Amino acid sequence: MKIILASLAFWILGMVPCHSQGFLNLDFESAHLSGYAQGLVPATVGIPGWNAYVSGIPDSQVLFNLKNLDDPVVTIQGTASTYLTPLQGNYSVYIQGGSPYAYGTNAGIFQTGQIPISAKSLTFWGQVGNVQLSFSGQALSYNAIGNIGNYSIFGADISAFAGQTGELRFNVTHPGGAILDNIQFSNSPVPEPGSLALLVAGGLLVAWRRWRRRIATNYAPPPWPCQ
Repeated sequence: MKIILASLAFWILGMVPCHSQGFLNLDFESAHLSGYAQGLVPATVGIPGWNAYVSGIPDSQVLFNLKNLDDPVVTIQGTASTYLTPLQGNYSVYIQGGSPYAYGTNAGIFQTGQIPISAKSLTFWGQVGNVQLSFSGQALSYNAIGNIGNYSIFGADISAFAGQTGELRFNVTHPGGAILDNIQFSNSPVPEPGSLALLVAGGLLVAWRRWRRRIATNYAPPPWPCQ
């Protein structure tokens, strides 16, 4: 298992990030919430650089360190939250898509910027359910490329949009929810699912061989019985 995790970590770390042009606060650490405890805060304070919406309608406020019971909402969760722990740093965004009994059907965040001309992939950390990712209105397919602790690392091929300016959007529909963090553009391609499976299989094979070698090394035959 250590070999498999090390192989996955090596692959993920090999995805070299490239500087985004125009996109802001991709790790959600730019929040200015030192004077707030919890409750509704201006979106410009809680998620600067991003715009929030609920049921397709722009929302100038987001929840801080709280969640709705059923209704869709955009929230910013800090280290003092009793509901969610940030995935990294001091803040993560949690988007609640509502429930079948909610007033409204979706919520999300978006901002406009330029994708680096060398970018081949977009990665982000999260726990996601019913999340749609898009750029300039074009849906982006994403896959889990790693797992660390209680969250996954996701990757999407962005190479077709390299150098373009457009809107990056995360949309969550009911009954889904998503905690998001550490969005990055990378000049490395996203590993194909088949290649990822081969990596895991190779790690398992190496681990199995080491286990067999350890068993053989530690095995001592029983003493020959006396005649």
